[in-house]
Amino acid sequence: TFPSDQIWIARFLADRQGVYLHSAGAVLNGKGFLFVGHSDAGKSTMMKMLRGHGEILCDDRNIIRKWPEGFHVHGTWSHGELPDVSPSGAPLRAILFLEQARTNEKIRLTDKVEILSKLLPCVVKGLVTVDWWDKILTLAEQIMEEVPVYQLKFDKSGKVLDVLRDLYEL
Repeated sequence: TFPSDQIWIARFLADRQGVYLHSAGAVLNGKGFLFVGHSDAGKSTMMKMLRGHGEILCDDRNIIRKWPEGFHVHGTWSHGELPDVSPSGAPLRAILFLEQARTNEKIRLTDKVEILSKLLPCVVKGLVTVDWWDKILTLAEQIMEEVPVYQLKFDKSGKVLDVLRDLYEL
């Protein structure tokens, strides 16, 4: 079916300093994490590995929104493979771009052009207009200034949890 709810919500969010992303979200130790990637990047796989370690927000669509105290991630109902969804949210501790690999490691990204080239294709696009893009690009710039961004390489062993632990145990 045509996802008209997402198109309208994406527009609505941009007007309220929010963005809808093709991503998986989780809350670990009170901190929000967003795992971003295209279809088959491993978003659902990552959420399966995180089950029992925190709260799964959603494995396919999540919201980042700026609040007075900073950026938060919020779950949505628009799940993928896993039916686990939660309307909860938490302060956004990190954005992690997923890459299936034979190793488990996180690499801090600082190049804004590189981050934008990975982030923008995962934005759920609403009623696209010039003012909508202006709001999304301004928001993306603020996100990059305030939220750490990583490339997360992982295999299916579950050892990636050790790589993430330093981010959520702080």
